[in-house]
Amino acid sequence: MGQRRERSIEGQQLVELAAGLIVLIPIFLLIVDLIVFYLAATLNDNACRDAARAASVIQPIAADGAGALPASSPIRQRANSVVTKMQHLDGYIIGPRLVQVSLSNDFKRPTNMLLGGSFEGRVEVRTQIDYTLPATIPGILPAQVPLTSQQSFPLTAVMAPQIVPL
Repeated sequence: MGQRRERSIEGQQLVELAAGLIVLIPIFLLIVDLIVFYLAATLNDNACRDAARAASVIQPIAADGAGALPASSPIRQRANSVVTKMQHLDGYIIGPRLVQVSLSNDFKRPTNMLLGGSFEGRVEVRTQIDYTLPATIPGILPAQVPLTSQQSFPLTAVMAPQIVPL
């Protein structure tokens, strides 16, 4: 009778351990997913902010009707170079990549082109990053999640005077 009771206790402990692991393992995997999510979001926000700051010092050229700048724009090229330096293409974080660079609706050139001056308005940058969940649950959590970030920074570019004062 004593041997049977010991086996029963050992069996009960094994069942309790299995039940506990069924609860603890998903919680642990969720914590890992949240950490990767936080790192991806932080990387994307930093890349977007730094790209907007870098693009704000370049003299703006013509934009389309919506304010979007073409790929040949020096502002867009500078923003893209900042984002490219921050890219992670391996592991769980893919990106960031530049989605759009545009000038704000209140953009204005200096009033007197001959005397130069500062530009008014903001440069707006949008980036996107994709991250793969380290512990995905099929049917519940997607395998890859895109995150976007949008930042704007005041234009700090200055147009040099076209005439030389006497």
